[in-house]
Amino acid sequence: MKIRITHPHLADQLVRSLNETDCLAAPTSLDCVDVFVPWLERGGDPQQARMELIFFVRAWGMTYPGFDVRLD
Repeated sequence: MKIRITHPHLADQLVRSLNETDCLAAPTSLDCVDVFVPWLERGGDPQQARMELIFFVRAWGMTYPGFDVRLD
């Protein structure tokens, strides 16, 4: 999954946080992060993964005013 964030300077911190979970993340551009969710390969629900990812990233970004995320 590809996510775009409103605060590009936080991309590296977000990647580190995502990599501490069940996800594998890497920055792909200034405001974009690719996220691989391994449990999807074992038959997980893609819609559930999208919701969990958005929830996690928005919760993570709550301390940064104006921070938001969009799935591409």
